[in-house]
Amino acid sequence: MPPLASSPAMTDPSPERDVTLQGTIERFTFRNPDTGWAVVRLVDEATGSPTIAVGPMAQLTEGQRLKLRGKESVHPRFGKQVKVDVFEALAPSSTEGIEAYLASGLVKGIGPATAKKIVRAFGADTLRILEEEPQRLRKIRGLGARKIDDLTTAIRAQKDLQNVMVFLRTHGLGAGLAARIVKRYGANASALVEANPYRLADDVVGIGFRTADRLARTLGIAPDSPERIDAALEFCLGHAAKEGHCYVPEGELVQRTAAMIDCRTENVAARVPELAKTGRIARQLPPGPRLLHESPKPIVYPIALAVAEDGLARAIHELCMAHGPGLPVHADKAVAWFEQTSGMSLPEAQREALRRALTERVSVITGGPGVGKTTIVRALVRILGEKRLRLLLAAPTGRAARRLEDSTEHAASTLHRLLEFLPGTGRFARNEENPLEGDMLVVDEASMLDVQLAFSLLRAVPKNMTLVLVGDRNQLPSVGPGNVLADVIASGRVRTTALTRIFRQREGSEIVQVAHDILEGRVPEPGGDGGDFYFVEARDSAHARSLVRELVTRRIPQRFGMHPLDDIQVLCPMYRGDSGADTLNRDLQDLLNPGQIEVERGGKSYRIGDKVMQVRNDYEREVWNGDVGRITYIDTGAAKVHVRFPDRDLAYRVEDLVDLLPAYAISVHRSQGSEYPAVVIPLTTDHFLMLKRSLVYTAITRGKRLVVVIGSRKAFEIAVHNSEDARRYSALESRLKDILGDPDTQEQRPEWRRFSPGDP
Repeated sequence: MPPLASSPAMTDPSPERDVTLQGTIERFTFRNPDTGWAVVRLVDEATGSPTIAVGPMAQLTEGQRLKLRGKESVHPRFGKQVKVDVFEALAPSSTEGIEAYLASGLVKGIGPATAKKIVRAFGADTLRILEEEPQRLRKIRGLGARKIDDLTTAIRAQKDLQNVMVFLRTHGLGAGLAARIVKRYGANASALVEANPYRLADDVVGIGFRTADRLARTLGIAPDSPERIDAALEFCLGHAAKEGHCYVPEGELVQRTAAMIDCRTENVAARVPELAKTGRIARQLPPGPRLLHESPKPIVYPIALAVAEDGLARAIHELCMAHGPGLPVHADKAVAWFEQTSGMSLPEAQREALRRALTERVSVITGGPGVGKTTIVRALVRILGEKRLRLLLAAPTGRAARRLEDSTEHAASTLHRLLEFLPGTGRFARNEENPLEGDMLVVDEASMLDVQLAFSLLRAVPKNMTLVLVGDRNQLPSVGPGNVLADVIASGRVRTTALTRIFRQREGSEIVQVAHDILEGRVPEPGGDGGDFYFVEARDSAHARSLVRELVTRRIPQRFGMHPLDDIQVLCPMYRGDSGADTLNRDLQDLLNPGQIEVERGGKSYRIGDKVMQVRNDYEREVWNGDVGRITYIDTGAAKVHVRFPDRDLAYRVEDLVDLLPAYAISVHRSQGSEYPAVVIPLTTDHFLMLKRSLVYTAITRGKRLVVVIGSRKAFEIAVHNSEDARRYSALESRLKDILGDPDTQEQRPEWRRFSPGDP
């Protein structure tokens, strides 16, 4: 029980008081070396009674003597405990304490019997002997030179670690961050941090540029030092990548960086070419045709994105230009065979998409909901199956892969599983040296491909394989950097079939028609009774919040027979605000799942029975970004939360809950690749920054049987009429045009060059 009680996640409503204690660690009731967090039973020297202390003490050992300062409180369930702010390791004050310390597992092979021999020989002077005269231990039978060396090294390391902790705490780092730094760097942490505190932003989870910068200032690093400017430039490039950009124009990067660190733009500008020479960033002229009088300005990439964008363009080019026989299929006969055996008469656009998929090395099929993209994939499954050719189906997320498999009745996988991701390495086993095996690869939901994943995929596609990308270019772009599907289509260098004719999902369905109206800039009219699309007017965000609560918990379940947790998904433009996902998650959790055992992490509550979403790919657990599960059990003793996903049960440590978000309400971005029986979409003018056509279109197309938009008519109109998505800096379209050539302008183009970190 104590581990979870002592975790920082638990709510502690009792008053706190500052305390200072001195005592010996009797035992650990919980410790996590990854985070440094531990729960210890400490025997207070003043009273002789045990006290539970919690904090970043996982590096310590049983039997160690401590002086600590912290806040004492009484937990309503687990009693008195001290949350440790600062601690100092002390030498044991008694022979019994020294003996317990040496026998605590400090060194393998030195247990209670050997510890007793050592202390019997040297008494209270034992620790000094170990530090200053370790050769005297040789007279103890059974203690060889190697064990003596291991023991003295371990004791010295413990002392060094405590000195590092004191150094880091002195310079303003919290105990948890200090513990993580010690775990990463060990006893050398002080020297490494003093030499370059900005390395922390790259090496230690939870420490970003701003934290490292504060530490650098306390260490006396000048505001205009090259180290600071270089770190800030890399931070701004990384932040731009999180916004979806592959590169940033050099002038804009300089302005962003100078404003962030309050530094002169001339000083920042001078560091960009110097940083590029080190290979830490890529600086080059933008690709594309240039007239003689033009003087284009450089663009700047993070190295990984420069390599990915360059490599992706070349890989597409090489696949398009591959020689040799394609699929052993006569396209026209195959299309006719499918129509005859399926009893379907395909419109010409679908026939053309099928013919291109069967004859082109690379092709794209794009279109909105209900236009027959899935029908074409089913046809490919039938045709290749009849010809005994191997077809691979994949999608970027687990939910999208399961949908693809269900709709085609053919095995499908995530791209990461297809490419055989190697946990802990950031790499894939499948690449140009170990390519995929098959005749055709179909990638569904291709709008979700970011430039790095697309590059990894194309590296693994052999030149004798056919690639078909299927997706909706009008949906929100990928969460990661780049705009791959839209750029490939816009380049005009890959055969693309755009499907526009709507085949209704079922008689009387309005969702598909509403989605296509939005694409054409028409604001749909509210649906009538008996339809599957509704608009519910709300006065303001507070009223929208109230309506969402009522619709999800009462009105939709009663009228449509849907389960509020299993069938209804709330999709929000933003997480903040009265009608944002954070607020609605708390509301719906309290209404639909009250009174359960819970833990807190990162300001969010997790209860037995909660619906939760995985928000990053976890390759060890084989659970993927976007997967939704239910919390089935919270093990307070082991500090673990058990979650049931559709195909497996998984256990999460409390500190790993950052990978899970409550999923009663989620952002529209996180819904990509998913479909739900019913979606409820709050849409108010408070969401002004996110009111875009692509966002509301993506949200509406997630619903299969029912879509309800709640909000103001004005907000809906703003979103539908706003077709200007925030521009993403991506040069893939230009690179594809340059490599694959344009007969009208090819003679005007300079020779296209592979990127060089120091260009221009």
